Amino acid sequence: MLKHVITIAAFLLILAPSYSYSKVRGEATHLSIHSKILDEERELFIHLPNSYYLANSHLSKEREQSPLHYPVLYLLDGQRNFGHAVGTLDLLNQSNMAQEMIVVAIANTQRSRDFTPTYDESYNEWGMSGGADNFLDFLEKELVPFINENYRANNYKIISGHSLGGLLSVYALQSRPYLFQAHFAFSPSLWWHEQVIFDGAETFFSNSTELNNYLYINMGSEGGHMLTSYQRYKELLDTHKQKGFSYNTDLDTSEGHNTTALAGHSLAYQYLYKSLQPSNEVLNGGIPAIKQFYKLQSEMYGYDIKPSYRAINSVGYKALSEKDYSTAIALFQSNVDSYPYNADAYDSLADGLEASGNLQKALEMRSLAIQKSVVENVENGAYKTRHANLLKKIQDKNL
Repeated sequence: MLKHVITIAAFLLILAPSYSYSKVRGEATHLSIHSKILDEERELFIHLPNSYYLANSHLSKEREQSPLHYPVLYLLDGQRNFGHAVGTLDLLNQSNMAQEMIVVAIANTQRSRDFTPTYDESYNEWGMSGGADNFLDFLEKELVPFINENYRANNYKIISGHSLGGLLSVYALQSRPYLFQAHFAFSPSLWWHEQVIFDGAETFFSNSTELNNYLYINMGSEGGHMLTSYQRYKELLDTHKQKGFSYNTDLDTSEGHNTTALAGHSLAYQYLYKSLQPSNEVLNGGIPAIKQFYKLQSEMYGYDIKPSYRAINSVGYKALSEKDYSTAIALFQSNVDSYPYNADAYDSLADGLEASGNLQKALEMRSLAIQKSVVENVENGAYKTRHANLLKKIQDKNL
């Protein structure tokens, strides 16, 4: 029996190639679309998450399954921010610390025109201004429909901008809160045109209507009007608590103006992900509480939201710590069924099986975790170590 188990394990590992690709996972494309509203071509850089095609290739033919649909991050200053925004997101995805997203980076033509809400004559030497509403029309009526038609996007949309782009992100929240469900604003130029962004801001945040939105805003080692306008806006946020609205602010003087988007994207991704996850209180309520949480989220955002991998895994490991092996294994198996391309799902199932004493089945899952990790292109040293330790345990027991 032992020889048979070792032979199977060795064969499965041989099937898994040892190479990996040291690049941002997923797929990037570059294209242009014509905007009638802006009367110009707009260049786009689009990145699809690593699971975009992996998930499709694992759809069960026996069971009815829908392909995964993803939130979309609309990224301003596309040429400048695409590389680091995509790379940071991919790194966090590998640790289940951020939501997988489609990233749509928009290259600039006239950024001062597109990102500013009002015309400021004193800014004319730097470029045109006051075209923010026209640009938001382009996003709402042309770009978002184009992405929805050509990619598997769900209803959750994020806009991310730096400096004047951060100003546009905040302006979009106040002027069209329905358009994006989350807003990232890195070192936003809230000083623009004598801080015109504050006109109506207090009324907006005092509104009793449920907002169902998220804002991340940061500032680096910047002084003058950049800092004072940020502090004013932070005070506004801290003073007005609107139902359904959450936000995070960061003042990080170790970062300069040019690096606040680089540092801020990591935090914004993580904060946003946490804001959409069930609380510990919900997790402690088990599967019924989790299902109710996601049912309410689905109603809030207008599309079907399934319980996240992270939530199910958390409950699975809680059951495992309580030695409720059958529940833990069932939960881990449900994640394998829902995310059959995810190496970590097989590794977790192996943990449950090994703890329950089903070592041979656990060894099979350890081998599958290694195989899947190569296709998924994630680090697998820990998977290999656990596989070797389990194999030794089986040998010692002479199973």
